[in-house]
Formats: sequence, structure tokens, C-alpha cells
Amino acid sequence: MFKRLVRTSVPLVAFGVGVAAFPANWRKGNWREKKLLHINDDVVEKITLSKEYKDLAADPDTSQYSSSETFPNQHHKNYVGTGLLFGPDLFEIDPIVFLNEKKGELTSFYHLGDKLISQDGQVHNGVVSTILDEGLCSCGFPLLPSKKGVTASLSIDFKNQAPPGSTVVLRAKVVEAKGRKVVIEGNLETLPFDKSEQPIEIAHSRCVLVEPKWFKYFSWFQII
Repeated sequence: MFKRLVRTSVPLVAFGVGVAAFPANWRKGNWREKKLLHINDDVVEKITLSKEYKDLAADPDTSQYSSSETFPNQHHKNYVGTGLLFGPDLFEIDPIVFLNEKKGELTSFYHLGDKLISQDGQVHNGVVSTILDEGLCSCGFPLLPSKKGVTASLSIDFKNQAPPGSTVVLRAKVVEAKGRKVVIEGNLETLPFDKSEQPIEIAHSRCVLVEPKWFKYFSWFQII
């Protein structure tokens, strides 16, 4: 019994001592992601001046937040939109999200920089797929028992390729919610700031979101 206790406790104590041995500034800098930098303020201003933004902001049933607020700071650097592909000429803003949980509707704004392109010079469809997957899941999460889940299936009907340097808007809506399963549909299109321009439909998507049975056990430890 004593030997088992020693084998269990000694590694934990050693780990704690090892962490404490590093300077506090080092621990803070490496375990906490720095504040998002290089945000394109001009694009953010244009979005906030758009009619759609103003209508959403005025809706008392709709909450507004930034995409990076939805996950822990230590994971920012591994996240796509506000981590791996965030910066000048990439994802240039922290996506602006509006969520109406009563209606099961989500609207989010993004800006796609000139470097998010494939060989044909248009925004890579993998970028579009990521936006749709993350956005539709965010729309459906609140309707799951633990408000967490995984993508069971994601179908995308690509209509047009997104031009580089464009601001795009995702509009998603829950079409079915039953127990541990939620189905969400959404459309992604450009958001023109010039009244003479017409929006370009980029893709339509359908996502099936499920909550595995064992997810409920993780809530005890607040792991997910």
C-alpha cells in the first residue's frame, strides 16, 4: 500500500516542483496565449456599419460574442481561425458572432485575406469547410444536453469560390433538435459593402451534430 502511494504521489510532486522552478513570466508566456494581434480594424468598422450587423445588435434575443471567447486561452494557438491561420492576409479579424438560442439561429462575420488561396488564386475550399463546420456546430451546441458535441456528418454544396480579400457572412439555423442529435443548415456568402455589388453565394451546408453518451462524465471534471 505504501509503495503504491509513493509511486503515485512522487511523480505528481516532482511535476509540481518542476513547474514552480520556471520563472512566472515564462509560465505565463507559454501557457497563456497572447492577445490576438493584427486585427483589421477597417474591416471590423465596415461590418459594424452594415445594416445586418445593426439589426442583429438591436435584437434583445440575440447575444454577440467573438469567436475566440468560446474556447480556453491555451488552445488559441492550435485553433484555425484565430490561431494557426490568424494574421495579416489570413483570417484578419476575430470572427464576430451573433447567436439566438431561442430560434436556433447564428450569424457570423469573417474576413478572408489574400494568402488563404489555392492554386487557382481563390480562397481554398478547405478554409470554407472549416468555417462551415465550426459555425454550424456553434449554432447547434446550445441545444445538446451538455451543450457539447461532435460532427457526425458534414455535407457541403460549393456554389462559387470565395474571392481573396472578401468579407463573408455565415447564416445558420437549426432545422432539427432531438435528444443528443441536432441538425443545422447554413449558407455562406460574401458581404458587399458597396450597394452596387451583389453578394456571391459561396456554399450551402448541412451538419449533423451529436453528443456521445460518455460526454456527460467529463462534465464532472470540467474537461470539455
